[in-house]
Amino acid sequence: MPSVSDSCKRCGRKIEVDPALSADVFEGMHWLCFHLEFEHDGDPDRPCSDYSSCPWWTIRHYEERLRDLGVSPEEVIQSAIHRHAGEGTP
Repeated sequence: MPSVSDSCKRCGRKIEVDPALSADVFEGMHWLCFHLEFEHDGDPDRPCSDYSSCPWWTIRHYEERLRDLGVSPEEVIQSAIHRHAGEGTP
């Protein structure tokens, strides 16, 4: 049985989250690399028509919901950056 590579076939970076799953389900790629390679239509910096798996749709809807709640998405991100920088988390 061939060994599972921990390097993504698309970007070449190490697959750190479940390399076996990536090898089996995502053809040896990060799930995001797989999505961009095979499922994403159009500009990779914009949501595509794959509503269920495109991360841009999730981000867009979180931003809209935060605004509906009167919370600035930009402030949430800045707060998270400062919190993680203080923790020494990359």
